[in-house]
Amino acid sequence: MFKLGDTIIYFVFLLLISFIGFKVYSFEDLTPSKIEVYVDNKLYQVEDLQKEKKEFFVPTNLGGINVLLENNMVKVTSSNSPKKLIVKQGFISRAGESLIGVPDKVIIKIVGESDLDYIIK
Repeated sequence: MFKLGDTIIYFVFLLLISFIGFKVYSFEDLTPSKIEVYVDNKLYQVEDLQKEKKEFFVPTNLGGINVLLENNMVKVTSSNSPKKLIVKQGFISRAGESLIGVPDKVIIKIVGESDLDYIIK
């Protein structure tokens, strides 16, 4: 059924996939520290993530959105967009995650910090 060459190819392929998977999961996660709010592709506001509850308003072309910061997480609580999809996305908490409201032209991103100064490839 399988020849020796087929077995070697499958083994090398399995090793390659295992190595790539190990490298991907060995990256350190960034520590979430701030949120960036973009309105119409312009940086509107930067806020620190915090444990305490904080709400603020972001004006948009449809009227605006209300943003809630709580327990190092971010959520949009209200929007004037027709389907309110940005509200339905819920809380985000990890660096690199985003809340996107297309009709409002709003992007809320969590950015993080790392202990690394440089990455050399």
